[in-house]
Amino acid sequence: MRQKNVNRFVLGFVKLTGYLPAMLFFKPRVIYEDKTVQSKRLPKPCIFVSNHQSLLDFALYLCLFFGRTIRFQMAEVLFEKGKLFSNFLFWLGGIYVNRNKLNMEMMATSIRILDAGGTVGVFPQGRLPVDGKPFPFKSGVVYMALHSDAPIVPVYTDGNYGLKKRATVVIGKPINLKEWCTDEKPSLATIEALTAQLEQTVYDLKGLVDSGD
Repeated sequence: MRQKNVNRFVLGFVKLTGYLPAMLFFKPRVIYEDKTVQSKRLPKPCIFVSNHQSLLDFALYLCLFFGRTIRFQMAEVLFEKGKLFSNFLFWLGGIYVNRNKLNMEMMATSIRILDAGGTVGVFPQGRLPVDGKPFPFKSGVVYMALHSDAPIVPVYTDGNYGLKKRATVVIGKPINLKEWCTDEKPSLATIEALTAQLEQTVYDLKGLVDSGD
């Protein structure tokens, strides 16, 4: 069993000590797609879905959503950097994901967290961009959304990280994926189409960064 519970003390300590340095480093600018229907609080439960620009994405979201415990799915390679670091990731709420095989334990754990009113964070690309080219979204997040009643909150980050830079995060309107798909048993083609539609929805948020809204 590779899933463990969040260590509230460790998570709280990391957030408290890391908040100010993170805010000074990222200087985040947060944009909401539609302020008339969105709250500054993430809905509970929800699936937090973001593009993946850097390993710093996790640090940004950890502090940006200071009052919320987001259980992020994390790749197996991060848990292979020693037992102490592996335990540290689990204590922060990390959900172990083996990208090299079908991981039903990860899916079951994520749905269990959502059913309990929690928040699961997903970087559906699974990997960082190579030579500036991002990987396509994987379909696991769609299966997760369809097997739970949790809405998806699409998020875009421009990855503009650095001491003399400022990161912009765009938070989209919550999506009830079951409104996109009414089939009780969607086909593989439908799942792939939903995944592509979700990916486009996240990247459409980039337009708000470029427009300066």
